[in-house]
Amino acid sequence: MGDKKYYLTKEGLERIKNEYEELKKERRKRLKEEAPDAFHSEEVNPEYLSFQKEMSLLESKITKLEEVLHNGEIIKAPQKNSKEVQLGAKVTVEAGGKVDEFVLVGTMEADPSYGKISDESPVGRALIGKKEGEEVIVSSKVKIVYKIKKVTYK
Repeated sequence: MGDKKYYLTKEGLERIKNEYEELKKERRKRLKEEAPDAFHSEEVNPEYLSFQKEMSLLESKITKLEEVLHNGEIIKAPQKNSKEVQLGAKVTVEAGGKVDEFVLVGTMEADPSYGKISDESPVGRALIGKKEGEEVIVSSKVKIVYKIKKVTYK
């Protein structure tokens, strides 16, 4: 297993634990109830190949979640009055006259459609360690200047 740290909120860690347990239950159930008789056959049949592929995907998911659980670390919130952007911060930024707000989380919980961006994303990397009032430049195909308007923690 890798040494990569996975930063999670308490809620995120609970979701990962629950998903892990559900996948293990599914694996047991499928091996018990759905394992085709092809295991005992000399012939390779499509049902067996399909089962094998699905089980391989399931094992991959379980292995990934085990890695996350083994290397997971709960995001520790800085002092509530801290104005420095760290994991767990709700950040209000302005870019091109448009104000946007998001929470900085680890990669496992990132979901931009819900306002959660990864600390490893270009915007997240640029914001980490910066303070209210500072500007950061995020370069992709175009350069975008983000002005940090507000940093809060729960």
